[in-house]
Order: sequence, then C-alpha cells, then structure tokens
Amino acid sequence: MTNGMSGEVPDDVGVPAHVPGGEFSVGVEEELMLVDDQDALMGAAAGPLVAAMSQSRPDAGVVTGEIYVDQVELNTPVCATAEDAWRALRELRALVGKNGGRVLAAGVHPTAPVGVADIAASPRYDRIIDEYAGLLRTPTAALQVHVGLPDERTAILAYRGLRNRLPLLRALAAGSPYWHGLDSGQATARAAIIRSYPRTTMPPLLRSWDDYVARTESLMRAAEASDHTYVWWEMRPRPLLGTLEVRVMDSVPSLTSVAALTALVQGIARRAVEAPDEHDLDDDVLAVNDHRASRYGLDTRVVDVDQHLRPMREIAGRVVAEARAVLAPDRIDAPLDALDATLAGETEPNRQRRVVAAGGMPALLADLVARTGDLEG
Repeated sequence: MTNGMSGEVPDDVGVPAHVPGGEFSVGVEEELMLVDDQDALMGAAAGPLVAAMSQSRPDAGVVTGEIYVDQVELNTPVCATAEDAWRALRELRALVGKNGGRVLAAGVHPTAPVGVADIAASPRYDRIIDEYAGLLRTPTAALQVHVGLPDERTAILAYRGLRNRLPLLRALAAGSPYWHGLDSGQATARAAIIRSYPRTTMPPLLRSWDDYVARTESLMRAAEASDHTYVWWEMRPRPLLGTLEVRVMDSVPSLTSVAALTALVQGIARRAVEAPDEHDLDDDVLAVNDHRASRYGLDTRVVDVDQHLRPMREIAGRVVAEARAVLAPDRIDAPLDALDATLAGETEPNRQRRVVAAGGMPALLADLVARTGDLEG
C-alpha cells in the first residue's frame, strides 16, 4: 500500500495486523506553528527553515514538516514515561530555536486569515487538498499522544477506556478560542474546523479487533482510500506501530502540560486494561459530550461512563486520581500534578480572553510565543 492517491481501491485492500507496540510506552507528536517577528504565520518563507531543521534521530526524536508549510512537527522517540517525553520535546523545541524558528502552540493561530494556506507538496497532500478543497481554511495544530499496546485484545480494551474519556482530554487541552482575529465562542475552535473534514470524527464503538478491521475497510472502500491512514478518527489504532493514537487535543504551549496530558493518556489506557469499563458511551452520546467539551471546555456537564450527567471538572478529578493510582506504583505519576493545578485554576480559553481584554490580540500572540518558548514551563 502507498500513501498516494489511488483512483481505484483493489479488492484485496486491508488493514495490517497489530504489531506488538510495547507495554504502555508513550510517544508524542507535537504540531507547532512557525511565526515571524510579528507573531504572524510565516507562510511560504517557512519552507527553507523547515527543510533546514528536519532530522531523524531515533534516539532523540524526529523533526518534520507538516501539510502546512508554516508548521513543524516534533516527534519523540518511544518513551517509557511522560517525563521522558518531556525531556525529548524540550530538546526538539530547543533545536527549532537554534535553527532560528519562532514557534507558537495553539489549536488555531488566533489571527490567521480565512483562506487556503500554503500547503507542502507531496502525493499524499495532493490527495488531501483535492478531497478537502475549501475546507482547508486555516492551519490547525494538535497534540497527538501514542500509547503502545502489546496485542489486539489490550488495544481494544484501552481503546474503549480512552474513547469514553476523549471529551475530557479535549476539554483539558482546549486552548483555541480565537480564529481569524475573532472570539469563536468555543473553548477550541480547532475542534469545529476538524469536524468539517471527512472521516475526522469521534471514534466509533468497537468491541473487538475484527470490528475495527471491518469498520476501517468499509470506510476505505467508500472513500477510495489507498490505506488505513486516511481514516482520521479522533483516536485510532495504528497497527504497524502497535499503538493507539489520541488525536483529540489542541497543541498546548506549556511542556509541563504536555507531559501531564501524556501521563493521563498513559494512565487511562493502563487502567482500562486492568479494570475495563462496564459500559460504553453510545456514538451519539459521545458526540454530544465532545461538542459540549469543545464549546465550554471544563465548564460544562457531560454524560459519565455510568450514564449519569456530571460536571466535567468532577469527572476530571476522578479520572486523574484513577490514572495516578495505576502510575504511582511505578513512580511515574508526578506529571499529573499539573492537572490538579489546571482543575483548580483558570482555564486556558479564559486566560486567553483575559489577555486579549487587557492588551489586545498582539498581547495574546506574544504570550503564546513566550510560553511555547519556555523550555522549563
């Protein structure tokens, strides 16, 4: 199989088998926006910069370009803990800075205009551009966390547990209230944009690996997609990596927050295998939960796994405690401390609105760039 456009999907197209991906190891893909000295997107001028800093060092991580020319993606190596991922990302962010790059972490650049952005050239991107057309209105940036699973059974158990809690992860990472210079009214405008893309939905309820294979192959045929990587659920199995890839979160400025969210994904996955949920949220209910998380962030109520409506902050407190309980015996729960502070304090969308109220949009851009550039924060 290839990643390029296929005019016709062959009859034998399929999903590869799950390869062993480790015992709850983690890896992070962090999308960052490259900005000029006025904190605006660099556009085509970023191309040579991305090319100069691109590297592949399996022991230290990988720096690559993205579909948007003025974005860079930082990829950690396979890590045992969230703290290991934090150290790898700190080095990768530092590498970008050494090459002269200024980066901004947010789900959407707050002032990017409406219109087709500068797109990198590749057969894969050409297919995406053709399919998305005018939906590609502005760059979006995500924090994507992979968790390694040893086999198909544990992968599906972890999938079920993480799926039920994706709106919570959405709310905790929400940090893109502004788009095109305006307040979108959302906690994450990125979520609204992503929902307009084909096959980019909340992941469906699956009860077995065979369910995943059948569902994915049906989508591939319908979309005439050449391989399974063109199915962009907000969490998806990555069979050839042996991981689940959580894609629901906005890119966040603070490395401490990145580590906290990574640890939470790792903890939820481990607990889901050790103590599986008794119930699964219906697809329609999960979609409503996700909309409320996207609109209101932590300041809403959603249906919990026991089918009761509860405040998101209450659910978050319990889920963080559950993750801590499974990570603490291995002494890898410390990054979760940052989430306790998040739940007790001001949300990122409200912080951004406060900054804009006090100093306007230039102040917000400067604040996001400064926090993204803080390699200890």
